[in-house]
Amino acid sequence: MIKLKDILNEARSLSVFDFDDTLAFTDSWVYVKKNGGEYKLDSAEFAVHKLKPGESYDFRDFDRMLRKPQIIKKNVEILKKQLKKVGRRVTILTARAVGFPVKHFFKTLGIDVYVVAVGSADPKVKADWIEDHIKKGYNPVYFIDDSSKNIAAVDKLKRKYPKTKIKTYLFKGHK
Repeated sequence: MIKLKDILNEARSLSVFDFDDTLAFTDSWVYVKKNGGEYKLDSAEFAVHKLKPGESYDFRDFDRMLRKPQIIKKNVEILKKQLKKVGRRVTILTARAVGFPVKHFFKTLGIDVYVVAVGSADPKVKADWIEDHIKKGYNPVYFIDDSSKNIAAVDKLKRKYPKTKIKTYLFKGHK
């Protein structure tokens, strides 16, 4: 016999997906500006890049419609399965500043998904968003991202919230 408590608890599970290089590849670049010049990084290069003195990032490609998006089929299939589970909150949590291009892209695929654009590449920002949901009672929490820095930031929550089941998965896909 199913108990009301079990139904309510199931409705508090959370699945969180990164977008760039986790659900899709795009022709979006991060530009590094220095002394009036610039060079560009793809998402994988950016994930391990460290700014040198006098350099700054320019994320202009991430504030517009997606260019040449290609889904990562394996992960999009997982996303679809999560969306079918009753009561599960499924979110795409992207470092992009604007979520509409991501939401629009998925709508063209017939997928209606909630997108949160945090507007920051700081791993703490994604971890803070997830922590806010843990505080709201979400348990378990599943997080998939291609950035080891983002995974490490969320993994720190495991020690802070030992009663919350937090599962992280580092996706290592390539174009």
